[in-house]
Amino acid sequence: MSLGLAALPLALAAEPALQWRWDAGAEVNATPHGIADLSVRRGDWSANLFTDTLDLRWDAEGDGGRRWLAARLEVGAAGLMLSPWTDGGPDPDRALNASYLGMEGGRVWYGPEGLYAGFQWLARAYVFGAMADTTVEVPDPRGLLTGDALLGWWTPDVQAWARVGVDVTAEAAAPHAHLEIKARAPWRLAPRLALRAGFAERQDFLTRTRLGGMNPYVVPVAGAAWAEWWVEDYVAARLGPHLQGEHLSLALSADLAAFDGQQALGLEARGGLRGERWFGELAYGYAPFIERQPGVGRAAVYATVGMDWGPKRE
Repeated sequence: MSLGLAALPLALAAEPALQWRWDAGAEVNATPHGIADLSVRRGDWSANLFTDTLDLRWDAEGDGGRRWLAARLEVGAAGLMLSPWTDGGPDPDRALNASYLGMEGGRVWYGPEGLYAGFQWLARAYVFGAMADTTVEVPDPRGLLTGDALLGWWTPDVQAWARVGVDVTAEAAAPHAHLEIKARAPWRLAPRLALRAGFAERQDFLTRTRLGGMNPYVVPVAGAAWAEWWVEDYVAARLGPHLQGEHLSLALSADLAAFDGQQALGLEARGGLRGERWFGELAYGYAPFIERQPGVGRAAVYATVGMDWGPKRE
């Protein structure tokens, strides 16, 4: 009995600690949006609330790679269909309330020199509803199946990945290919580059890539509205100097994007503060040449504050 009691603290110490994180932010322009995220995890299991999305996830590393499986429920703002834009201004006639219930998963294998390869899939069932000013016909419920092959390379200074696959709905099988490369030299003051590209066919309002804005959920174009463009084919580059200190970071960047026969330029100034776990960022963006309807501006502000996981779990 005494031996069992003595071993109890060791058994409890071996249990993974319960960790949590949160962040909140907003992007302010002609159609402002906000985010509020809260996550908890223990070991390989996590529960995440990403604003309007509940994500229950198993994510494990081992056997030379990583595996994951998740259930997701998003209510109301799937695909940011509630605030579409057309010809440089908000278009509430096309606004839709969109929700889905789905599963997703994947597997990657780690190779030498930071290389990895694998696959991912998702299955979702969507339903749609009208907003207050909607005049377009509300789509019928529909399903979406997506499968991708993955290939990537990770180093502390360069991260690159590509995915090639197909989106399948009742109407079409829509092939796609996407590439992302991020690079920053390991100096306190260094240039930073991000390149994103995608090419697709037969995409619809559900599967097109969301481009525009300064938040982490879109292909960024500073100064443009959050998900202002829904695109099939795009190439977008972000380049500029980045100063990284122990607690303070400052960055200037230019966004250059070409997509579906259009072009856009965005300019951004961003500053951030970070402690052991706390962080905050403030960014100002301006897009001097994008199309705008009368009374609609070309500037946006993005701010976020939060607390991360702290030390990386074992």
